[in-house]
Amino acid sequence: MSLLRTRRLALLLALSASLGLTACGGGGGSSGTPANSDPNGWAAVTTLKTTDNTVGTGASADTGKPVQVTYTGYVYDVRVADTKGTKIDTNVGGTPYPFVIGANAVISGFDQGTQGMKVGGKRTVTVPAAMAYGSTGSGTAVPPNAALVFDIELVAVDPNSWTTVTALAKQDTLMGAGASADAGKTATVTYTGYIYDKRVANTKGTQFDSNVGKTGLQVKLGTGGTAGSVITGFDQGIQGMRVGGKRTITIPASLAYGNLGQGSIPGGAALVFDIELTAIN
Repeated sequence: MSLLRTRRLALLLALSASLGLTACGGGGGSSGTPANSDPNGWAAVTTLKTTDNTVGTGASADTGKPVQVTYTGYVYDVRVADTKGTKIDTNVGGTPYPFVIGANAVISGFDQGTQGMKVGGKRTVTVPAAMAYGSTGSGTAVPPNAALVFDIELVAVDPNSWTTVTALAKQDTLMGAGASADAGKTATVTYTGYIYDKRVANTKGTQFDSNVGKTGLQVKLGTGGTAGSVITGFDQGIQGMRVGGKRTITIPASLAYGNLGQGSIPGGAALVFDIELTAIN
């Protein structure tokens, strides 16, 4: 994983099915009967509809909160009793899907449909095409203009306590005696990065990257967050160290990869880095 600052623009979930669906019905019927151009009844779905099947009792999925959900998605079909037509995707039985409520990380109907749920709750959400994939659809799984139905279970709200990390924190574990890492200088560092997790004694959750034992990373200090630079919190966290020093820094999501995340780093994630400063130029 690179520490270069990039932004991913996800729609919703990795729709893995390849179903060869089409946007409308077949050709004209016999005896000149006009073809039904909307056999699934998608045009009639004009507003978001939510139905709570189980009301949860835990924390609420409010705007700005990182959540984890399991889901199953279907193409809406009015000809089916529960309107759940062809299944397009599911993560039930797998890893819950993480996203930040209100961050535009998923399609708006899925985001808005999850809002207000409580942990342990189960909800069915019917999403009009305008709040899903619109007139373009998504691959072969979701046809153009398709309304969708999702069964959603809210598994957790901010389980790692990322929202409690609101400012950069620095802890020197070994004071260096060499040159100082000041803005405008180039620092060479080794590091190991972790997902912040308050449930772990040292808050170092899942490790996502390390260059220990490899070539040191060079960082032009004072440029964090600009194109081609490291994330802002990493840059600021190094400043003030001296060569030979070791430091642990804790970075809020706003100084890391924000509400959209990056690669294996979920949206809204706070991060922890163990850093050693090996050189200053």
